[in-house]
Amino acid sequence: MENEIMIHLKSTQEIYVEFRENGVACIKNITIDDLLNCINKSTKVKHQFQTGLLPKRTVSMLWDMENNRRFIVIEYPEKVTDITYMETTYRNFPLPRILFGFTVESSGRISGVEIGIPGLGKLSPNTQMFTYPFSNVNGFHMCVGMNTMPHVESLQSLQNFPQFILSLPDNDDFYSERNNRLELGHRDLMEHLQDKDQQYYYDQILVPMNGKTLKDFCKEV
Repeated sequence: MENEIMIHLKSTQEIYVEFRENGVACIKNITIDDLLNCINKSTKVKHQFQTGLLPKRTVSMLWDMENNRRFIVIEYPEKVTDITYMETTYRNFPLPRILFGFTVESSGRISGVEIGIPGLGKLSPNTQMFTYPFSNVNGFHMCVGMNTMPHVESLQSLQNFPQFILSLPDNDDFYSERNNRLELGHRDLMEHLQDKDQQYYYDQILVPMNGKTLKDFCKEV
């Protein structure tokens, strides 16, 4: 075949390339560096991925190419919000620092929601993570129950989802008194925190997640 190239490797570490040029068989001696350089150039494939506009305060994005889904981590910007527990609404309720993680399928369906509480200060892969002190979260995974998550038209629209989730009425599912240092029941914890600030969580409430860092949270997909 005219385009066939044969490579001969000898025990003396000599390398010969045999090919045809203008119908004439040719043999050329080359070095190992020449061979490796040729292979690298012939196999190099350029991959580029366009994410589109990302949500405000995006911390990280993991793209699972095998399953064609993305895991986006967003920091919730507010320190207070309105929280409804059972039938009681707590206005301007203080919050710890909160990260939301969304697993988004290629169809735009949100197949998973994660909630993480990182330490204060500049985020890094080694930032300590704390146990979520309220309900509906097991480890990092949030149970949305019967609530239907909106369809994602673009990744940028995810920036509105944390507020939507926090506006959902809260209950006692997955609540544990061991998830706060004062070991208060859910109602007592809400009453206790309503006049506190974000720093108070870290001083008196939050329980560290043993061995868990921001790096672990960002690969929850």
